[in-house]
Amino acid sequence: MKILLSNDDGYFASGIQALIKELEKKHDVYVAAPAVNHSAGSSALSVRRNIKVDNIQKNHYVIDGTPADSVHIALSCLIKDKVDMVVAGINLGANLGDDVIYSGTVAAALEGRHLEMSPIAISLVSHEIISIEEAAVISSDLVERIILKKSIAKNTLLNINIPDCHQSSSKVEYTKLGTRDTPIPAQKINDDSYKIGAAGPPKDNSPGTDFFAIRESNISISPILYDLTDCNTLKKINNI
Repeated sequence: MKILLSNDDGYFASGIQALIKELEKKHDVYVAAPAVNHSAGSSALSVRRNIKVDNIQKNHYVIDGTPADSVHIALSCLIKDKVDMVVAGINLGANLGDDVIYSGTVAAALEGRHLEMSPIAISLVSHEIISIEEAAVISSDLVERIILKKSIAKNTLLNINIPDCHQSSSKVEYTKLGTRDTPIPAQKINDDSYKIGAAGPPKDNSPGTDFFAIRESNISISPILYDLTDCNTLKKINNI
């Protein structure tokens, strides 16, 4: 299978480099990732400037742009072969609940929504216990399992979060996104400068959510739809 690998931490980050080595054992891997960290960059596209692309080795591209830029340019212009799937990660830090709105990792995966196989975003909650290399082995195994699972292999985005524990301690849970409480307020730094506050603490972390799975030291896989339409409200409006 031909897989395009990207991230938001940047091409030289340890997470993507470890995952390259694992995925290359079974697949043809192409890499297109930002030159620098673009965490929390969401799906921004750099439409008002030219974007420099550095082809540093065969099928490896370092993009002077956002995660979405990287996958967009790679799929539409750089790669002539038919790519089957986009995998984004391994992100160093969680992407749980409301985080997916801001996540550059999820945004990179989302650019692969038109391909045959469902795009996958992978995040490692923290790595005090687990090594990046072990997380890469787990991630590669999850990709293989998803490819074989026909019910989720197409038409959705799969947001994976891996807990900071060894593989033998975890099971896989398919979860819904939890929610966070109000973000920590922005902080005034000086007369005309402010700093964005941290994400709010979990609000809905009930059983069945990604927050709960991680709290129980399990791997969370959340299927995310591309269509943001509120169909229930639309139906009510049309029936008025």
